[in-house]
Amino acid sequence: MAGLIVAAFAWNGLSQYLAARHADEVTRDSARTAEITAQQAKARAQQSQAQLAADLLQRREELSNTYQQVNEQARQYQAEQAVRLEKQRQEELRVQESYRLDRNQQCVGGVVINRSGTSFAQVFGKDGAPIPCRGDLATEPLR
Repeated sequence: MAGLIVAAFAWNGLSQYLAARHADEVTRDSARTAEITAQQAKARAQQSQAQLAADLLQRREELSNTYQQVNEQARQYQAEQAVRLEKQRQEELRVQESYRLDRNQQCVGGVVINRSGTSFAQVFGKDGAPIPCRGDLATEPLR
């Protein structure tokens, strides 16, 4: 019977040893799995961060290109606008000059008179009436 008790204790001890060993293996496997999972998550996070950084860089470059294009278009528009305004100014000056009496014309009694040597003649407008004037300007274009 003593052998049976010793065998039971031995069996119990062996069972506890095997259970402890199995528990250690499960704990190590769990730790290893957790470590691998953590490394994979870290790698995914780094990959995601790298992708976000690349996307951000690309967007910044696109935005910079857009700003450059807009600035260039604005410069072109301003240059074209300056040319248009200068043409308009020149046209306004030309029109204003067409109202100004030349050296062979005078404003006499509020009417434009052409002087050619010793002869004088009234200047008539499109409607056939004499063109009124004030100072050295007529009220309608002379040329």
